Amino acid sequence: MQLVGISASVVVGTLVVVVLWALRRRLRARERDLERRAQELAVSRAAEQRLTEELLDARRAEEAARRAKAEAEAASRAKSAFLANMSHELRTPLNSILGFAQLMERDVSLGDRHRENLAVICKSGEHLLGLVNDILEMAKIEAGRMTLAEADFDLHGMLSGLSEMFAVEAQKRGLTLTVEREPDVPQLVHGDEGKLRQVLINLLGNALKFTPRGSVTLRVWARRSTGIREGDVREGGAHDGATAGRARVSFEVTDTGRGMAEEELAELFEAFAQTASGRRSGEGTGLGLHISRRIVRMMGGDMHVESQPGRGTTLRFDVRLALPDAGARLSAAPRSRRVVGLAPGQPRYRVLVVDDRWDVRHCLLKLLDSVGVEVRSATNGLGAVAQWETWSPHLVLLDLRMPLLDGYEAASRIKSSPRGRETVVVAMTASAFEQNRSLAAEAGCDDFVSKPFRDADIFNLLTKHLGARFEHEDRAAASPSAPAPAARSVDLARAAAELPPSLRKDLRRAATRLDARAVQAAIEQFRPEDAELAGAVAELARGYRFDSILALSSADEEEPS
Repeated sequence: MQLVGISASVVVGTLVVVVLWALRRRLRARERDLERRAQELAVSRAAEQRLTEELLDARRAEEAARRAKAEAEAASRAKSAFLANMSHELRTPLNSILGFAQLMERDVSLGDRHRENLAVICKSGEHLLGLVNDILEMAKIEAGRMTLAEADFDLHGMLSGLSEMFAVEAQKRGLTLTVEREPDVPQLVHGDEGKLRQVLINLLGNALKFTPRGSVTLRVWARRSTGIREGDVREGGAHDGATAGRARVSFEVTDTGRGMAEEELAELFEAFAQTASGRRSGEGTGLGLHISRRIVRMMGGDMHVESQPGRGTTLRFDVRLALPDAGARLSAAPRSRRVVGLAPGQPRYRVLVVDDRWDVRHCLLKLLDSVGVEVRSATNGLGAVAQWETWSPHLVLLDLRMPLLDGYEAASRIKSSPRGRETVVVAMTASAFEQNRSLAAEAGCDDFVSKPFRDADIFNLLTKHLGARFEHEDRAAASPSAPAPAARSVDLARAAAELPPSLRKDLRRAATRLDARAVQAAIEQFRPEDAELAGAVAELARGYRFDSILALSSADEEEPS
């Protein structure tokens, strides 16, 4: 029994030990589980804390983005307001400069010397206007305000006009200008004619400016399409101009000028960047090509350049233009000849000029009166409405920015009555924003003219809206300041290259100093040997074309190869 009792106690002790061991093991497992849960809870709390901090950061970033957006919108509005004001302040005086210069040109009593001085004023005014337009176009691009004004236009006629425009300049520089148009180029297209012309004028002007001798060639070709062709689809779903009723028109301007180095090509299209030739010329803003490429990209194309020093430069771009319906017709643009008066047998047209600036009113009054149009003026919108009610003008030239009552409200009041709807109201503004056209149209205006305007713009408005017919000067009666036959026919570059080096050096030095007397003295030195060349260079000197004289006197310099 004693043994049994011992065995039982051993068994019980063992069982107790086993139970205790098991309980201790479970307790340790429970402790480890609790520790793990505590760690997980700590991690969760840390994650929650991080999430809270990230949420606060996101809210702060969102608030900062909101403030930044508001500041950017305010800055954009400020830039737009600045652009509108600067456009008006710069273009309005230019309108007076060019307008009064055109008025003086109409004076038949002016002598040759005064006409030459007027030609210089007009040329300088046009050059300044070009610089102002470049700066304003750049500001419009930065503000996101540049838009396309698309309409049907005659592409062939535009190319012919550009050829005529630059032909005289090419002849003065002794260069050959060629415009090659492939037979597949459509004549009537739909697009922004003004901006396309602006790009081509910039490219052709640069080519002529930086080509001392040789030629400048404009080539144009096109690819039409009536549907999407396989393989035309590009990244992003775009295709190669292959939509129904569209054409991709390509333009290429090639010159035989000095060319450019590889490092210059890399920054050619950058804003305010100029090549070595551009810096030597001292002309321009370095914005022309930058703006041109932006315009081309807006029109669905791109611009590329190829050039080698001594071998000339080729600038190539393409645009997408719509093809109007087959029933659309071309309207022939009138030839640009100076108007001398109203044709006989017409009514006495009445025109009301409304502008708060005396110089603008006076210029238009003199211009219209000189051709036989009855004209009155008003200084603000209230005066315009009063004059319209008592005088019943056929056409109102209405400035948009005026005190007391602006042009928009004045146009709205005039057009609110049946009699007013029969009156032609043309808005005038010096603003660079094209949206003013739509605002003027909403106010009831029938047309729109931008300052500075040309006398031809005003006469075209009378013809378009009133059916007025004008008599023009005879083209045969050329202005005394027109180039002499010798300047048109002689190969200036070749003839100048045959002059003695000392004479070319004297001529170049005089042209560099813009010294007309020194140029004349150099001309007299070679007049006995080449009277034809002397007459041509003298004609350039009378027109203050020192740039052309400088190009001629440098014709002997070999270009790098």
